[in-house]
Amino acid sequence: MMKDLTKEEARWVLPAVVDNEATEEERLAFFTFIKKDPEVKKEYKDALLIKKTLATANLRKKAPDHLRKAVMKSIEELKDESASTDKKIQSIPTPIYSDTHSTKWLRYLSAAAVVLFISLVTLQLLDRSTGGASNDYNVIVENMAAEHFINSGGELIEPHFSTNLTDEAEAYLRDHFGMQITIPTLEGAEFAGIVMAEFVDNFQTPLLEYSQQSIGETIYLFVFDMDQVQQHKTLVRHGAAAEACKKSEDFYVAVINEHHVVSWLWDNTWYSAISNHNGYDLAALVEPLNYSR
Repeated sequence: MMKDLTKEEARWVLPAVVDNEATEEERLAFFTFIKKDPEVKKEYKDALLIKKTLATANLRKKAPDHLRKAVMKSIEELKDESASTDKKIQSIPTPIYSDTHSTKWLRYLSAAAVVLFISLVTLQLLDRSTGGASNDYNVIVENMAAEHFINSGGELIEPHFSTNLTDEAEAYLRDHFGMQITIPTLEGAEFAGIVMAEFVDNFQTPLLEYSQQSIGETIYLFVFDMDQVQQHKTLVRHGAAAEACKKSEDFYVAVINEHHVVSWLWDNTWYSAISNHNGYDLAALVEPLNYSR
């Protein structure tokens, strides 16, 4: 039986969850905990944002000498603090893992803190030294869909338009947003409504929600007008998915942060679905795809 985490244990395991190095037991325990602790949930979201920023930033200018010296000085100071922390390990409570893993995770957390601190200092100083110039980068639809699902804990979001009838939802999108969208039926799942919120900065697209109450699962289905995607400066589809999905029964399963995002193309609409299901099991629920395991 999975043990409930304390707040301290949740914070210890947070860096491993962000870097996809936590065990399945640790992940489940962590996400169960943050459902009831908004403070740690925010820390988790902030850590994801930092990781995303570091992964996508295109820093074109070489760091000036004063910046490199400041960073190296900070590293040396943190090394001294880290050495001091190692001597105090025995006084810190043991988390849900074994004693051996406790020492490993404490050292990992110390190292992660150093990396995050140095990264933030570097980004801040580089921004100042380059006059705050922004850098262009592409945002992949499937990656962002997974991020939204993970950040919300895979829970049902209060819809802006609540209905369990797909034809009513299609009429709502047509009448209010001029979107001609086919809302699919998912086998064993009840349509729960539409959430309209920013998918990325200055870009709004419908999130269709489905509920599987019998097993306590929620399915997110993001839908995109292809003309709007192509007009957007940074939003792009997953390359392999775009290549694979040509006909109405084609779909592609992308693995993003240990979640499966299922994408397909109907007419001029791009669909990206995500849940806690295996991607092929999820695709089998989309009746018009005619896929069976």
